[in-house]
Amino acid sequence: MNTHMHNLPTQHFLKYQYLWASVLLVGWFSINVLVLATTTLMEFARVGKSIPVWEPFCWEISSQLIMLLLIPLGVFVSDHWLEKLNLKARLLVHILLTIPFSAAHIAGMTGIRQLWYHLMGSHYEFGNLFVELLYEYRKDAQSYLTIALIIFGYRLIVRRLQGEASYLAKDEESENAEPESPPERLLIKKLGREFLIQTADIEWVEASGNYANLHIKDSIYPMRITMDKLEKLLPSNFTRIHRSTIVNLKHIQEIQPLDTGDYQVTLHSNKTLTLSRRYREEFKSLLSLV
Repeated sequence: MNTHMHNLPTQHFLKYQYLWASVLLVGWFSINVLVLATTTLMEFARVGKSIPVWEPFCWEISSQLIMLLLIPLGVFVSDHWLEKLNLKARLLVHILLTIPFSAAHIAGMTGIRQLWYHLMGSHYEFGNLFVELLYEYRKDAQSYLTIALIIFGYRLIVRRLQGEASYLAKDEESENAEPESPPERLLIKKLGREFLIQTADIEWVEASGNYANLHIKDSIYPMRITMDKLEKLLPSNFTRIHRSTIVNLKHIQEIQPLDTGDYQVTLHSNKTLTLSRRYREEFKSLLSLV
């Protein structure tokens, strides 16, 4: 009972990890707005000057809001386009991406500030274009790289809590080698512990960058492997139904056609997946054999 109660926060975190990530990011940016805006007000007060209270809040809210909106786009680009690159190439691309990131940030926050100032009956001046662009880029580049490190750390924590799946090696030399036949069991390493899972218990698999997330009941186990390789190694009752989804046919409850020409696949767990037209015919032929 105590162990179960101890695991409840972890289970809740893993189940709603994207919600937790969103809440933490919004909280972090909100604190930044409050601290930076009040710091500006205090600095003006220290030299005997004053500005309208809304002005520093306008500056910080516009800046933090655009940055917050850019994060999902950055994550998408990183997961879909950069994960296949080696470390050096990925770092170089991240450095280069600070330029469009800064440009989008400056354009977005300037637009919000101009609108805000207009509503307050005032006028917003960006300042000397070259100097301000250089000033903002230096800050944006640092912010971009800081956010990238935070996201990497957050995902590392999630993977540590989830546990990572790998092939069951016969010896240390073959630990990273791929088995010649479909494995019946996979090894899970989680927080210093190791245990086995049955491949047949996997309900479905989703692509996540360089990882494939194995869904087993309420648990998700990331495995560092491409979907193409995993598809070839899983037993015949597993099939691809989408570019980013593999499903265990034995866990399917029903299939319903959609207006788009795709199908909705419902598992016994009530989880719904999408069967794209590209994989429809192969899926139907395999389903009749199960």
